[in-house]
Amino acid sequence: MHDTRRPENVRYLVSSGLRYDGIRIGAQPAYDADQAILDAVKLAKEVDTIVLSVGLNQDWESEGDDRPTLHLPMRTDELVFKVAEANPNTVVVIQGGSAVAMPWLDKVKGVVQAWYGGGEAGTGIADIVYGHVNPSGRLPLTFPKRNLDNPAALSFKSFNGKTYYEEGVWVGYRHYNAREIEPLFPFGFGLSYTTFDYENLEITSVSPKGTKAGEWKLKAKVTVKNTGPITGNHSVHFYLSPPPETATGLKHPEYTLQAFSKVYDLASGESETVEVEMDKCECLVTRIS
Repeated sequence: MHDTRRPENVRYLVSSGLRYDGIRIGAQPAYDADQAILDAVKLAKEVDTIVLSVGLNQDWESEGDDRPTLHLPMRTDELVFKVAEANPNTVVVIQGGSAVAMPWLDKVKGVVQAWYGGGEAGTGIADIVYGHVNPSGRLPLTFPKRNLDNPAALSFKSFNGKTYYEEGVWVGYRHYNAREIEPLFPFGFGLSYTTFDYENLEITSVSPKGTKAGEWKLKAKVTVKNTGPITGNHSVHFYLSPPPETATGLKHPEYTLQAFSKVYDLASGESETVEVEMDKCECLVTRIS
């Protein structure tokens, strides 16, 4: 008869603190970490430019779980420091799902935050690095300089080993702005191989005073011009400054993202106007050529 009981080793692992009842079997080639770093440094000295791919995977981060630190795992930071010291022309490509610490940032020439690109991640990264595609992404979150700068830092496992996120409205970039904390990279940050300017920002319509909150509307538009040498995409963010405090004592952030839009394939020297309609809570986006 087939024995359906769990193996003893699985029972032992679960009782030792693993969160999930299961085991995954895998293997990797044995290697000496010290020698691997020495080999990387030796190679870095022999080439003109280094593209160093580092990051995380499902072993280190996943849905429903929190990383205890923002630092890259194991000896990754040491690897980046030593490779960059050997060759200053080092570009770091990070594959990961959230913010990471970058103590080596001022030692490298550039950083590509590649997130998780799936089966075509390598192709996408190569297109960006070699300039076949102009990057146009903006960060959807803030990268802090220190773990303690994170608005949820003191909430981590603060209640019987559990984490309750209690930032309220002061989540993300609102926290950094309110406490005047300079981040490593702010929310909405992103570089491109070209440049863009804004012109003719205009509020085209706004609801009159006395309009009910649920019926309030505001329309605004701005012209985006590609002032750089190559075609590119660009996201446009619209922020509003609500009253700092209501009559009931409800406080608001100094400003908050209220709408956004994006222009695509804008050639060098070309312009395009984007218009957004904002209400109390959300935004509707329209594009005007």
